[in-house]
Amino acid sequence: MARIWTVEDEEHISVLIVDVLKDMGHEVQHFWDGAELNKGLAKHPVPDLLLLDLMLRGKSGFDLLKQWKQKAETRHVPVLILSARSTENDKVKGLDLGAEDYITKPFSIRELKARINAALRRVTPEALRVELGALRLEPDNRGVYVDGASVALTQQEFELLLYLAKNTGHILSRGQLLKDVWGYESETDASRTVDYHIKSLRRKLGDEAQNPRFIETVHGSGYRLKEQTA
Repeated sequence: MARIWTVEDEEHISVLIVDVLKDMGHEVQHFWDGAELNKGLAKHPVPDLLLLDLMLRGKSGFDLLKQWKQKAETRHVPVLILSARSTENDKVKGLDLGAEDYITKPFSIRELKARINAALRRVTPEALRVELGALRLEPDNRGVYVDGASVALTQQEFELLLYLAKNTGHILSRGQLLKDVWGYESETDASRTVDYHIKSLRRKLGDEAQNPRFIETVHGSGYRLKEQTA
């Protein structure tokens, strides 16, 4: 099962896409436009695949794709364009901006499923790699490297660090971390669990709470991984 997001402002097409994805066994999040997509990024782990319409209210799909490929936490995520714009120039522009594939509307369900499966098969370990300056994460083998040197983490420490990395620059509350990393049903108060793992991560990464290189404490709010690391 993959985590797939779709940005589509035509209701009947969005319902069709969501139904197809759920039928394929995937976890789905739908957004109507770029503003909703950005809110989703602030709240949830990044997806494994993004399905993107071009003609949206507010920012166009081209603008969203360009921003998506410029962000460290999303540039590795493949994007499938689904659009009624079928000119060669549109297709070339979308692919040049980093789209994995371009599907013109109308499309068949069979074609959509085939393109999605093909895109997911091409998500290689190299594409999944997260690089933030001196910090590198390799999710396929739970590898973590600081300045090129391997760092041994427990599985829970790795999942916590990966979640922070996929939400680089965003402040994450202890409750949110407990829900999304530990799987708590609600934002229950078990903040000492988070604090303990953050302390352990810092020690293993060679980080300091008072002068953080990687993980920053935002007093009264939670933690965030700094956008620029050296």
